[in-house]
Amino acid sequence: MASDIPSPPSDRAASPSPSTSPSLAIGAVPALESDRSVSGISSVSSLSTQSTISGASDGGIGARRRRGFMRPQTTVFADSARNRTSVMSLGSITHVQHYFARTGLLDGKGAQLAKEKKRRAAADARVSIRSSSFASDLDPVEPGFSENGSQLTESLVDSPVDREDEIGNWEFTIPGMLAPTVSTYKEKPAYVPPPPDGVVLRRELREALEDARKVLKETDRNEGTHTGSGNDSSTSAERGSARPESQGFHEIEGLHVLDIITLAIRAAKNYYTAHENPQRLCLIKSEKQIRSELYHILDVLKGMAARSFSGGMRQQERDSISGWISGIDNLLNKEEEQEQLEAQERDAWSWREGLWTGGEREREYQFIKSFDRHPDELPSWADPAEAGSLPTPFLQLFQNGIRLIHLHNALVKKSNRHFGEIKTFHTDTNKPYRCAENLRYWIKAAELRWEIKLDVNALAVVQSDSEEAWKKFDAAILKWCKGVREEITAEWNEQQTQARPPALRIDVGAI
Repeated sequence: MASDIPSPPSDRAASPSPSTSPSLAIGAVPALESDRSVSGISSVSSLSTQSTISGASDGGIGARRRRGFMRPQTTVFADSARNRTSVMSLGSITHVQHYFARTGLLDGKGAQLAKEKKRRAAADARVSIRSSSFASDLDPVEPGFSENGSQLTESLVDSPVDREDEIGNWEFTIPGMLAPTVSTYKEKPAYVPPPPDGVVLRRELREALEDARKVLKETDRNEGTHTGSGNDSSTSAERGSARPESQGFHEIEGLHVLDIITLAIRAAKNYYTAHENPQRLCLIKSEKQIRSELYHILDVLKGMAARSFSGGMRQQERDSISGWISGIDNLLNKEEEQEQLEAQERDAWSWREGLWTGGEREREYQFIKSFDRHPDELPSWADPAEAGSLPTPFLQLFQNGIRLIHLHNALVKKSNRHFGEIKTFHTDTNKPYRCAENLRYWIKAAELRWEIKLDVNALAVVQSDSEEAWKKFDAAILKWCKGVREEITAEWNEQQTQARPPALRIDVGAI
């Protein structure tokens, strides 16, 4: 009976001998496999080392991960976003996020410039986590494990997010990665063709009018019915019976007429809007009349389409379109006649060409007489150095500035660039300050329109204070005439030597 009583266990030493081989842990959670190697290092250190090694092997996602960075990926933008340069210049949404994270523009929402309250809250949370981990070391639970048996992560030991020293000194180290401020968007320049020349537009308008005239002639039912003798009555009957009169034929014919007349209206509109000298057109026919005629032809075409071209074109509609074509043709003919008259007038001006060595003042005098309103009233332009007294009659005529302003406006209208006209000036020059303001208007217009800077003391010229002011005024008029004359002459010479577009046109119907 005494043999059935178990013997008390033998006392175990507090620390095993170093020569003893390690054995499996007692009550391991989770249970260790029998074939797994066991080391004598503590579980907490092995856990932290393992997590660090695994984090490093995974590409540094753990403690080495940098906040606010991700390699930009290709982003597909919407159609509305593709048309905005500000969106496409940023490259991708990831690029935008990285840009805000690095620059700290989103203050209080992360990055280096986070608000102080959030930093303090993160620090308090870190202290509480450390205190809880210290209290867990005092419990009988195995170190490195939570109460429910789950394995503790490395974030409870140290938080890599709030390492301000690393984030503040962090820079781009990845090759091939551009800075956020570098624009990766390559804007494709849109090619805008230059506006067509006036000669090309006129040729296109004449061709469109010729096509419209031909279509009206083809749709005329009465053509050829009254021509010829009685012997040709059978031929006319056969010609009339050969023409189909069905509704389908009228619709096809009406659509063809509609297309051709619409093209003619479009060519006329382009010619009116892109004309180089619209004042010349207004002298022949007012803009209001031209616009009303276009609207009238559009109403005629709209009425034809509203009745589905039933019965073909009516005679009233044909007469309206034919009258509009004749009016446009007459407008073009009158304009060409005016251009020929202007060209003849330019050829008669002797100051345009030739060498005027020693006669520069006479050349500019002839230039002024060509554009002055009353050339017969102009006295001779004498040199102030040779004149006995100042001002000379010529300079005294331009003292109030009105004649110079009219001369400037006339030359602006003659040039190919119609801008810089002086529209507001004083006509009542009884007060000296009004004359001075007119001269200032002329001086400023010469600088803005003709790019000629003049040195004139307007008030001294009006008050006739000194002869030096009159000499400067005479030199300014001479300089202004020379600059304006050279610019206008260059424009006319370029217009004459301009390459004419080919007038070759292949008529498919005639082949």
